Amino acid sequence: MNKVTTRDCLDGITVLYYGGCQAGFKFFGDDPEEEKIYVKQDNIDMVKQIHHDKLQVSAIDYLRRFYAHSRCLLFPEGVWLSETAGYAQALRYRPGTYLSLRISGLTRFTALTNDADAICIGVDPDANNLSCRERRVIKVDDTMSFTPMSNNSIIIPTQDCTYDGTDFAQASPHRAANKEVDLKFRKPGFLVEYSRERMNLNKAVLEYCDQVAANKIEIIERTQWSK
Repeated sequence: MNKVTTRDCLDGITVLYYGGCQAGFKFFGDDPEEEKIYVKQDNIDMVKQIHHDKLQVSAIDYLRRFYAHSRCLLFPEGVWLSETAGYAQALRYRPGTYLSLRISGLTRFTALTNDADAICIGVDPDANNLSCRERRVIKVDDTMSFTPMSNNSIIIPTQDCTYDGTDFAQASPHRAANKEVDLKFRKPGFLVEYSRERMNLNKAVLEYCDQVAANKIEIIERTQWSK
């Protein structure tokens, strides 16, 4: 069971939020993509130069299966597991992990711990244009100054917050002001921003590999799933 499910949308960006999920809670994902922009060898060579020997061979091999995702999946709280049909491995995610890449096939996401949260944000799957837009995820502990990365972007907080003097509810989408503003979260959380610019695949691949190198994302075999 989960305590709260929130669905919202604004300017073609949809939000699906599962909050307070208990261990064993599951949801599924297999969103359509307008085009499959696969991770290329140039992307892999770039992260190899940055991380050198911090990435195992299995992580590099898994990376070759990925393509750009029109949605961003973030796990603010709890440990989660993803299993995709046709693959022998699973991926385990630590709190704060976020994904902008995906592999083909129906994927099942399972909460492994109690009080786990997941939020999925991106272009409406029913839209005519499913372009992959640039996005960023910012950790917010308390108060910060925020400037959007581009004009007319959409922001979604994972906790109740005050943005430029206006209260925003958890998991609600809003148009960002085209200026620097003060942002204050009630509790530590994350701010997700979606712009109208095209997604930077190099950046998405590097962010994914940064999380692998930090052990926030683990590739595990079937025999390890219950550990």
